[in-house]
Amino acid sequence: MSCHQPPEAKGGLDLTTAVGLRTGGDSGPAVATDDVAASLLLEYISGDEPLMPKQGERLSAAEIAAIRDWLQHGAPWPDNVRLSDQRFAGTAWWSTSPLVRPSVPEADPAWARTPIDAFVAAKHREQGLRPASEADRRTLIRRLSFDLLGLPPAPEEVVAFVSDTAPDAYERLVDRLLASPHYGERWARHWLDVVHYGDTHGYDKDKTRPHAWPYRDYVIRAINDDKPYSQFAREQLAGDVLYPESRDGIIATGFIAAGPFDFVGQIEVSEDIIDKKITRNLDRDDMVATAMNTFVSTTVQCARCHNHKFDPIPQSDYYALQAVFAGVDRANRPFPADPTTGSPEGVVYAAATDFAPEGNFKPTKGVPRPIHVLARGSEATPQEEALPGALSCIAELPARFDVHAEIEGPRRVALAEWITDARNPLTWRSIVNRVWLYHFGRGLVDTPNDFGRMGARPTHPELLDWLAAEFRDGGQSLKTLHRLIVTSAVYRQASTHNDQFAAIDAGNQYLWKMNRRRLEAEAVYDAALAAAGKLDTTMYGPGFQAFAFRDDHSPEYKYHEHDPDEPKCHRRSIYRFIVRSVPDPFMETLDCADPSLIVEKRNETLTPLQVLAQLNNKFMVRMAEHFAARVEARAPDMRERVSYAFELAIGRAPDAVELDEFLAYTDRHGLANACRAILNLNEFMFVD
Repeated sequence: MSCHQPPEAKGGLDLTTAVGLRTGGDSGPAVATDDVAASLLLEYISGDEPLMPKQGERLSAAEIAAIRDWLQHGAPWPDNVRLSDQRFAGTAWWSTSPLVRPSVPEADPAWARTPIDAFVAAKHREQGLRPASEADRRTLIRRLSFDLLGLPPAPEEVVAFVSDTAPDAYERLVDRLLASPHYGERWARHWLDVVHYGDTHGYDKDKTRPHAWPYRDYVIRAINDDKPYSQFAREQLAGDVLYPESRDGIIATGFIAAGPFDFVGQIEVSEDIIDKKITRNLDRDDMVATAMNTFVSTTVQCARCHNHKFDPIPQSDYYALQAVFAGVDRANRPFPADPTTGSPEGVVYAAATDFAPEGNFKPTKGVPRPIHVLARGSEATPQEEALPGALSCIAELPARFDVHAEIEGPRRVALAEWITDARNPLTWRSIVNRVWLYHFGRGLVDTPNDFGRMGARPTHPELLDWLAAEFRDGGQSLKTLHRLIVTSAVYRQASTHNDQFAAIDAGNQYLWKMNRRRLEAEAVYDAALAAAGKLDTTMYGPGFQAFAFRDDHSPEYKYHEHDPDEPKCHRRSIYRFIVRSVPDPFMETLDCADPSLIVEKRNETLTPLQVLAQLNNKFMVRMAEHFAARVEARAPDMRERVSYAFELAIGRAPDAVELDEFLAYTDRHGLANACRAILNLNEFMFVD
């Protein structure tokens, strides 16, 4: 059945019915009951080099004999019997099994600080590992500052924490950082990676999208406000229906519109040709993939052309999800003023059903377009009409939605309720795994968008389920989840290498030390501004354009013409105007997210190009000059200047050898070049 079932029966051969068997496929009838030996079916499975099955083990002699005997008896097969793919029938899979809170293992109270540590310690015992010692205080404050704020701690903050002898000093630091507005900026960037947010449309005519930024600002605000995760999810999927008078309810649906938009296909292609259907199919595919990858870590888009090859997701489920988004498009829409703040009315690029027509791009007025299951994913071969729904593999929840057929809004509400239902185990496992990933550099499941059979299995399944249940049932506060993770002993470990344990667990998947992580592109950019004393902490509003721009038909984005001293570009990089087709060369070299793709986790590479960019990119060169001017104004003595530069950039003073080497370098090449070198140190480029 994996190869020979509709709608994508290989070779045209359908083996799900008696008619299909006898009719055969491209090579003719599969069976010849009057001459068993001449049956193609028998020929393909027999011999020294059988042609079937294509993958897996060949049939045994007994199995071939049974098929031959069946053919000799006329291949009996009742007409009303249809076979189905039973690969997943009766088999439980970890991610779709009901979420039950595990009991916390016993642990050594001398080390364990939270239940997290008890689960990790159990794996340590199982694998013959021991945890690393706790990191020093300078390392811990730098780690916390970058993890929670995406910024380095100021030298005076480091000194204050190192000298604070109170037993709750660490916990108070965590609470202070979580209360900072920079926390929302930091964690919004992670979310925007996953939803592939951009400020341009993408595709061949990569037009600007000047009203995308209110959604970015919504994510920052929502995270800072610590909205319960269910509300956060519902607003993004159907906020305009659930909270129609709310600014956030409308702005949040920028989630649905965050991905690329085919300007030519939607606006310039005529309504009455198949290319328009293809464009809309791909547009809905992006909405479905974004929603399901983000919230339930499921690669449902793999079922667009055929039943999912590895997971129990039939095509009918995929097109049921397309039907959920059948009445919305991506377009500009107004949102109301906020009387509690003197915020005015505005416009956001979001999910829209009513907007001014542009060329051949016209609104649905809230009436869903008909959606059909497409044989082989082709718009030329529509089959039965799809009813709105979700996944049938979650047994506790309905797979199809009982909603009004002529109104689109209730469809999205139903999906939002299906996703945030307490009985949906995928949702809660997915979000706690994402948060864990950004703290440790690796998720408990190493494929954050794929909890299926082609994804990774959890390294600590009981811990994952405990965290998921704790989060779901404990208020769904992301800040509480962060606090729980970063106050654990496993998070506080040093990143010290151990040859003995590396031989057992080279990838550190069982967390016998802290992973050493390189700063993301945005953190490098922001840290350079902070060291230079140029960081503008103004929040919200339209993004800054770090390029020269021209648009007479198709836009041009010219990064080489940008002036790094332009003040508006000294804001945090979360406010950078993100171009899909022409990424910022400096940020791309440092592995920033590709906004045309759904980025579940970033690549983390170490290349000579990164070193060259750190040394020679005009932004970094100019920041090094400002950095030098800052430390020069601080102290007249060069020894003090170099020491202060170290403290600003990496949170510690240089040792005697480093100080002598940098003083000699400064004598030869000047303070600005010494600051360039400091901004290229491993300690600047890595979290710890």
